[in-house]
Amino acid sequence: MSDDGAALADDFAAANAEAVAFVLACSDADWQTVVPGEGWTVGVVLHHIAEGHTNGERWLPAMARGEGVTDTASDIDDKNVEHAARAAAVSQAETVELLTENGARLESVLRALSDEDLERVAYFGPAERPMPTKALAAVAARHVREHLGHARAAAQA
Repeated sequence: MSDDGAALADDFAAANAEAVAFVLACSDADWQTVVPGEGWTVGVVLHHIAEGHTNGERWLPAMARGEGVTDTASDIDDKNVEHAARAAAVSQAETVELLTENGARLESVLRALSDEDLERVAYFGPAERPMPTKALAAVAARHVREHLGHARAAAQA
């Protein structure tokens, strides 16, 4: 295991724990609040974070092997639209469970990355360019915190 991989995993785990704590603290009204700029309710945004962990589980090993990721930004947009419709009535309990389960798996993937894995550069389709695995690994925590920040702001408004 890499010290950098462990640090990335720790940062991700902390961000995911923040998301879980936020979900547990949401009122029913908060959960149904539409998040400006996202166009989804707080509940859908938090469920999106949880489902998004599966992308990291899939993409990081592919990048670490040098295979890259063929998904496109358009593919991701399409999946996000489908997810928003499917997750409209998702409960807080379901979301906490998904954040916890998917988060644990993504944290394990991050912890397993070696220094060599993290430095490997491969094509990342959503960005339409090659990038080091380490750059993508850092997105795991950032994805959580960016969406969580938007959801928190909406719930507090």
